[in-house]
Amino acid sequence: MGISHSSIYLASTACVLLSSGIVWQKFCTSPPEWIKELDALGQPRKQKLLGTAVVCGGSIAGTVVARVLADHFDRVILVDPELHDIEKPKTRVMQYNATHALLSLFTDGARRLWPNFDTELKAVGGRLVYADLQLHYSGIAVPAPYGDYSGGRLPDSLAMRRPATQKALYALLMQHPTAANIAVWPGTVRGIEASDNRSSIRSVIVRKLDGTQVVVNDIGLVVDCTGRIQAGMKWLETAGFSLPDSLRCSYKPNIRYATLCFSVPPELESRLPIPEFAINSVCQYIHTQHFTYGLSVTALLKTENNTMQVMLTSSEDNLPRSVPEILPFISTIRGHAPLASWFVKTVEMLCENCDDPSFDIIKIPEQSYVKYHSVPTGALPSNFIAVGDAHIQLNPVHGQGVSKVMLNAITLNSLLHSPGSPRPDPSQRLFGALLQEERCSDATRLHDYGSPACEPMAGETRDNGRLARWFELKLISAATQYEEVASVLWHVRNMVAAERALLAPTVLWKALWTRSLF
Repeated sequence: MGISHSSIYLASTACVLLSSGIVWQKFCTSPPEWIKELDALGQPRKQKLLGTAVVCGGSIAGTVVARVLADHFDRVILVDPELHDIEKPKTRVMQYNATHALLSLFTDGARRLWPNFDTELKAVGGRLVYADLQLHYSGIAVPAPYGDYSGGRLPDSLAMRRPATQKALYALLMQHPTAANIAVWPGTVRGIEASDNRSSIRSVIVRKLDGTQVVVNDIGLVVDCTGRIQAGMKWLETAGFSLPDSLRCSYKPNIRYATLCFSVPPELESRLPIPEFAINSVCQYIHTQHFTYGLSVTALLKTENNTMQVMLTSSEDNLPRSVPEILPFISTIRGHAPLASWFVKTVEMLCENCDDPSFDIIKIPEQSYVKYHSVPTGALPSNFIAVGDAHIQLNPVHGQGVSKVMLNAITLNSLLHSPGSPRPDPSQRLFGALLQEERCSDATRLHDYGSPACEPMAGETRDNGRLARWFELKLISAATQYEEVASVLWHVRNMVAAERALLAPTVLWKALWTRSLF
């Protein structure tokens, strides 16, 4: 019996589809560029670059960037008005006392920048624990991929409050051998001056705390780490660089969040009903509400030196401001499954047995994104970049802000190590390479649009991202049944896998096949 032409066609088509699927699967699951470049972090350049690198802002972003640049430049100047007394609270950092969740990417990068990172952080009470957020979406647990790692041990993350983390990182910066290359100037960058042909920044004007003004010449690189101020835009415009009117875009999540910090005696901590599996996680419990309930996140974190934080959020001005208001507020939180009973009991015991906790309540301002990568080639000075919130602000309830800084540092380090001229022009290349950040920004923004309280970006409506939110719920539903989907979700959320991993055929099929729980 002969083989028909249609049979040959079907067989050929099947082979092509199978081959294409294998190639696509491999592409989707391949490590992202920043993970491939991670091992180069902390490696000094053999021949240092010309000029002075000026880091404008000394918070976590500025500290990490200064450490990276000290491997590439003989002279780095770190400018910040609050570095004269590292023990004083940082009034310019809105979230200084707020809850922070540090993802594994940050810890992994910090260990490469500072080989003694673990020792120094533990010495001041920091906890290096599993990078498991103990996430519950609308009350339903989303598992972490312990089975992916040898001995069932997830990568490490750091459980520590922002003030202690920032002080420890600054101490590490000053202790490192490259500190000989770093000058710390308490003061403020007041502006920049362009070169004669307007291709680069020639000098930076710094106003010190005593009022004296200093001009730094022979600039190799200027890094805007001014956070939410995003001062780089003003400096560029004042210096005569032409920027598009639509360069900065923003939306308003319209959410408030409270951080309640308890000092917990060891005797009380031993009696708390926290499950053993959650004790050694970076968060003991996180409950994220479904879009229809708003952008509410409820969390419990065991931090350094016998402290615990409870995070509560709301789109209304109704967050608790005293201990008697805490449990009634928690009782209003809704989901597809109730809050874990042990979590409610733990908060109740903290309220009854601890001294009055501190309350830190903030309203999250508009989240903005400066689209530097969209500026025409040659319009930006070649030696200017922006890092962290000075470039893109992510809604902090998603917990990716500090790890985004490390992603920036990895990319910057890789570009400065790349072969080429002894004085590379990183501006356009860096902003282009950081398009992953734009995808991160899109993911969190479109998620937030699901909340009735959110005010979208100009030109968009809350209908934007409807398909993305539907797919997100399908993925979460599939993650409760399939280890592969749970693993991919964890790796993407921890910024150690690219978002394309969510579109791998084996993941996509399971997500689409699974009935949504929401």
